[in-house]
Amino acid sequence: MSKIVLTIVAIGLSSVAFAQRQAFGLRLGDPIAATYKRYIQSNKAVEFMLGTASPNWRRDYYRKSFYEYDKYEGFTYQSHKLNNPLYLQGRYLFQNHIPVEDMEGRLEWYCGAGAMLKLAKIEYRYKNGPPDNSTNTDVKNTIDFGPEGIVGIEYTFEDVPLNVFGELSVLVELADRPFALQVFGGVGARFIF
Repeated sequence: MSKIVLTIVAIGLSSVAFAQRQAFGLRLGDPIAATYKRYIQSNKAVEFMLGTASPNWRRDYYRKSFYEYDKYEGFTYQSHKLNNPLYLQGRYLFQNHIPVEDMEGRLEWYCGAGAMLKLAKIEYRYKNGPPDNSTNTDVKNTIDFGPEGIVGIEYTFEDVPLNVFGELSVLVELADRPFALQVFGGVGARFIF
């Protein structure tokens, strides 16, 4: 255990020499994700996220999706259960300083573009039409993929290696529902090292 602690401390101390150009943290929202951000220039960064979402989020999205699948034509949606959604995101961001007189720390807004891949397993419950009106269950694996546009705001504390952020993004699906738009939002904090 002590070797692990020493390794973490050594990595942390060596990272200070690189002028705090990386940050790792947690994003809450849709998705809930671990986020890693690397500042590659004074006004540019790349960010990678790995996350998931609550099974109760985006209920309307999955209900509407049911009616867009040819497989379910003529059936009536009853409910669905979302299992183990996985989000993978990569982004290229432009950071822009917001000058605020007498403010400690640094306030920035950012925008950029990236890509999102969302994998999920959905269990649909639906009814057959007359005459039997029986209820059926079917499991569908979905892949949502497409480009993403991002805008957000970030505050970096002056004396603490921490930044906090809030953001919105729009995904234009290329797969599973071509050209459908999804809006995502979140807030979070990152430890700078």
